[in-house]
Amino acid sequence: MWRSDNPVARVLRVLIGFGIVALIAFTALTVIFSFQRKTEATNATARVTACEDTGPITRRGFGHNWNCTATIRDDESGETWTTDIDMNFFTPEDIGQDKRLYWGYGGNRMVTSDYRVYASPEGISAGTYAVISAAVGFPAIMAMLWFFAKAVVWGFSQEEQRKFWEKIHGTPEQRAAKKQKELEERQARKARLARYAEIKEARRRAKEERRRAGR
Repeated sequence: MWRSDNPVARVLRVLIGFGIVALIAFTALTVIFSFQRKTEATNATARVTACEDTGPITRRGFGHNWNCTATIRDDESGETWTTDIDMNFFTPEDIGQDKRLYWGYGGNRMVTSDYRVYASPEGISAGTYAVISAAVGFPAIMAMLWFFAKAVVWGFSQEEQRKFWEKIHGTPEQRAAKKQKELEERQARKARLARYAEIKEARRRAKEERRRAGR
């Protein structure tokens, strides 16, 4: 299949490539979202009433994704509201319990939003979470870009693939010539170093002979 120019085989190769990209993406999300960022302050209490597992494949990757219904009560105003929070913020073990959390409105200094966001006092620090996200996310993105490009190329015919890679890496003759040139350059460098060592040794001997003759 990998060397076939059959249209069906070419489509299958592309789909396999995109499947690998998706697998890398969901695996990275699974690792990253296995950790939860914690908040130092809390300003509300949540009473968890029900949980539903929306897995095994969701926006947090593979595995369980508990989407739990909870009634939130703000500490300062006493306002209460009921909402669904997913991403394993709560689990079935929390049903019937009061859980402390922090809530606020989404957005930033430039853009405001009525969308409520939540943070838990349990988990890892924001700095540690950022390090884990970078350590997992950057290699995953590089691998995804590589396999995405490979998937596109796999959709080409064998002749088109050959021409594509030759534009990037050169023809076999060009690669052989480049390798030969590099070999000759290494040999020339070795020869220059050897010549320099001979000259240095000859100067040392001459200096030693003059020193002995002057005694």
